[in-house]
Amino acid sequence: MILVCLYVDDILLTGSCPNDIIKFKEVLMNELEMTDLGNMVYFLGMEIMYSEKGILLHQLKYELELLKRFKLQKCKVVVTPSETNHKLDSDSDGDSVDATTFKQLVGSLRYLCNTRPDIFYAVGIVSRFMSKPKCS
Repeated sequence: MILVCLYVDDILLTGSCPNDIIKFKEVLMNELEMTDLGNMVYFLGMEIMYSEKGILLHQLKYELELLKRFKLQKCKVVVTPSETNHKLDSDSDGDSVDATTFKQLVGSLRYLCNTRPDIFYAVGIVSRFMSKPKCS
C-alpha cells in the first residue's frame, strides 16, 4: 500500500514497502517535473524527527510562533490547562474582545492539537464561546 498526500504543490509519499515507493516515485518523475527531497523533515507546520525507536512529530516552531503572535510568551506552564469538571458559562456582562483575534487563536490551537492531545479538552471547551467572546 502507498499513501499519497497532496497539498498544493507538495507530495508526501508513505507506505508499507520502501521498494514500491521508489518505483512509484520513478513513475511520477517520468510524468511530472518534480524533485525528491528525501525524508520529510517539515510538513504543514509539523516537524518530523526520525530515530531507531520511530518517528516523532512535533510543532515546537509553530507553538513558539503562536506565543509570539498572540503576545503570550510570559504565560505560565501548567500540566493540565483546564479543570476537567469546571463548568464555563457565557458572561454577557463581560468586556468584549476582538472576535477575529479570538477565532484566529482558537483555530491555531485546534491545529496545534495534532501533536498536543493534552490541550484538546481545554481547546474544545474554549471553542464553544466563539460567537460572542467576552473576558471577565
